[in-house]
Amino acid sequence: MIRKGKGMGSSVEKRQKLKHQVLEILEGGLRGKPAARVFAWVLIILILLSILFMVLSEMERFEPYLEAFEVIETITIGIFTLELILGFWTADIRFKGHPRPRLRYLVDFMTIVQVLAIMPFYLGLLLQDSADYSKFSEAFELLKLLHLLKIGEIGLHARKDRKTHEKSGG
Repeated sequence: MIRKGKGMGSSVEKRQKLKHQVLEILEGGLRGKPAARVFAWVLIILILLSILFMVLSEMERFEPYLEAFEVIETITIGIFTLELILGFWTADIRFKGHPRPRLRYLVDFMTIVQVLAIMPFYLGLLLQDSADYSKFSEAFELLKLLHLLKIGEIGLHARKDRKTHEKSGG
């Protein structure tokens, strides 16, 4: 026997509310609520650090710091991966009305960019001992530069939000 009441509906409602809050943070950008602004700035800093470490790791004088760069890179990739997973989880809200919102999320340009940008890390884990990977590892590393497009996307959200704010008279 299935009982309606406090437990059933409220669990679904709480999950939906949480999804909305997560989506606000993911897409809020620099003009969103405080949590969204913090998240946007964290992403920008992580992207810039990732690219900086990629460049510095190629310089001999920074060789003693390679292990630290790798630890920071692993944490950064973890955060970017979590962002992708949360984006997939909230796709039904972001693409509400679309017949297949999660598929729509997966083929979104910025999703593809993010996957390509973190792909070198995961390929490196899977293929690190492979001769084929070592041939292409530098080319894969360049895919990290695609994260710069994420900074552009954050900026576009801020610009769009500013125009919406100006039109509303605020």
